[in-house]
Amino acid sequence: MIKKYIVTMTLLFFTGLNACVFASKLPDDVWEFVKTNLPKAQQRFDSVVTLGDIMYIPLYPPAQKDVDKITVEYTYPQNKSLSQLPEVVLLNNGYSFLKVFKDEKGNYSLTKKDDLPIKVRLGLMPQDMLTPVGLKMPESLKLTLGDLLIPTKEETSLALKEDVAKKKSPYAPAVKRNEFIAAVELKGKKTMINPRNSKFLAVYDDKNQNPLYELKLSSMPLKIVTSDTSNVALVLYWSGKNLEIIDLKDERVIATIPIDANATDVALNKKENIAYVTSQNANSIYIIDLNSMELKRVVKLGQKPSKICYCELDDSISFVDIFQSKIFNVTRNGDDYVVQPMGSVNNVSKIVADIANIYALSRTQNELYVFDKALGKLLKTVEVDKKPTDAIMYGTKLFILCSKEGYMDVYDTVEGKIISREQLSKEGFYSKMTLIPNDKNILITGINAKSYLVYSLDKMKLVKSQESYIDVGNIIILDKNQNL
Repeated sequence: MIKKYIVTMTLLFFTGLNACVFASKLPDDVWEFVKTNLPKAQQRFDSVVTLGDIMYIPLYPPAQKDVDKITVEYTYPQNKSLSQLPEVVLLNNGYSFLKVFKDEKGNYSLTKKDDLPIKVRLGLMPQDMLTPVGLKMPESLKLTLGDLLIPTKEETSLALKEDVAKKKSPYAPAVKRNEFIAAVELKGKKTMINPRNSKFLAVYDDKNQNPLYELKLSSMPLKIVTSDTSNVALVLYWSGKNLEIIDLKDERVIATIPIDANATDVALNKKENIAYVTSQNANSIYIIDLNSMELKRVVKLGQKPSKICYCELDDSISFVDIFQSKIFNVTRNGDDYVVQPMGSVNNVSKIVADIANIYALSRTQNELYVFDKALGKLLKTVEVDKKPTDAIMYGTKLFILCSKEGYMDVYDTVEGKIISREQLSKEGFYSKMTLIPNDKNILITGINAKSYLVYSLDKMKLVKSQESYIDVGNIIILDKNQNL
């Protein structure tokens, strides 16, 4: 009989957490009205309403008026519904919303209309709101700020912009360190690279090979993952018990989330915009809501979870306990988690799952282990090339990066066998694969390599080897059209 463990999910009470995690929320009836008219809208941790790249700042009335039904009392431009995204919206209970504009230079502003209704001008912005950097306020609305201060780019703690031209001496030797040359596959992309053993993020565009500037992180990051839905990055650190969330538009820390011990890995539920963070020393999985920027729940385990993956098809989590050298699958049952043991694997380097199976790579055994979720047992082992370090599931195929001699093995999950093996490069130690947004290519990076590789998932072959002079620890690839 398969052993299953029931783990009760513990809700966290946020007393004493960083102020970035606390925030006011819109009244339920106001938020319900917004969601009815803008179904895809999200309420940020500080009650700011976002809809993709669109942002609305709420103004709280001096005294809330009770109404039987919330309706729109005024808009600018006139006679618009909320779904038509006007610049200003005033509700009949006194709440109003101001649309935020961002120009090509990254400057934020509000409506230029200066004769707004007195009910709007007497409103107050949330006093724990994360104010957009450099927000330009019209004179008629400055009273709505209250005690809020508008930060400038120079005052943000994360960004350290460097004038490369000024720092470069005409007598200095030609040095290629940290040069990143964007391949044609990265056209229209913005790339952030955290070099190995560094606490900086170097920011590149698709035109310049030198970094435009650098962003200073709190310390050396273990892992950085990004959310396409809310345009934020979640940073895990090697040392320290805090997680940090970075706004990729303003390039600054917007939330700090304390946890009980150092984080070990993270997996994203991209559909719901949720991050699952493991901590083996805390025997816990931390559930982070990247919409509200809050730590929502902690799952206490009898295991020490390290590497983790999430399967959207059945809403399950799989993790590795490296101390037991065992794989576990986790499913939800109401407010409980059911933890099911799968089997043993030594020195797991990567874990991936689909609706039926869990796939675990052993770095030292050079094997792929395939576990059946329903039966809770090992189905088969498949020999792969030496030192498998990373894997990506694409359709029904598992792409396995084998780092010792630079091979890509492709495992067909339907046929249950390796269907392709290609040597990508003999030089360098390529160990990380990153999917290029809105593309069918991946970027393959490594240490002690003077190039990065572009590999086609559709064609199952190497497309390009591009010269580069940066050892990649973490990499973020973003679409420029996301207004970042």
